[in-house]
Amino acid sequence: MTDKNKKGNGNPGSEDVNAMPPALTAEEQAWLDEKKAGRKRRVPEKPYPFQMNSMLDILTIILVFLLKSYSTNPVNITQSNDLTLPISTSTLKPEHTVTVAISKKDIMVDNNAVVEVRDGKVDASAKRDGEHSYFITPLYDALFDKAENARNVAKYNPDVEFKGRLTVIADEETPFRLLSEVMYTAGQAEYSQYKFAVIQGSE
Repeated sequence: MTDKNKKGNGNPGSEDVNAMPPALTAEEQAWLDEKKAGRKRRVPEKPYPFQMNSMLDILTIILVFLLKSYSTNPVNITQSNDLTLPISTSTLKPEHTVTVAISKKDIMVDNNAVVEVRDGKVDASAKRDGEHSYFITPLYDALFDKAENARNVAKYNPDVEFKGRLTVIADEETPFRLLSEVMYTAGQAEYSQYKFAVIQGSE
């Protein structure tokens, strides 16, 4: 009889069903660990594509904000003890132009001081040919740079044209001689059209 407590039939080709599997080699174990790790590794998320429409919306909002913040008056003037505008009944509207302001202390181009004024005069050292000259060198340099910048912009934008227009903001007590020197110098820088800023009074 066959012993029921025996496992297997004793034949050389038979296998013991409860026998332990052979141990893995180091290379096999490494390969198995790598496979397991590969199953757990997450697939990297794809980067979110750039949305041009969203960027344009943001830029449009910024542009609208800047336009609303920008003053509708093309000439902003802060009066002081050194700069008081004369009163006039003129109803002409100001334009966007280069501005030259003449106060009791200095001459400014677009709010940037370019030369000092003392007792209604510009020092002789700031003039090309001395005290009696009408040519104010620092003023000419500033206006010439403005004109050159406008011409360069016009090369790339046909809607922009340098027309040689200038807005003069002069204190009501500015001497006629100083005003003449400013206008002469501006003319040398190819500004030939002038408008004077005034305070509108009653007729």
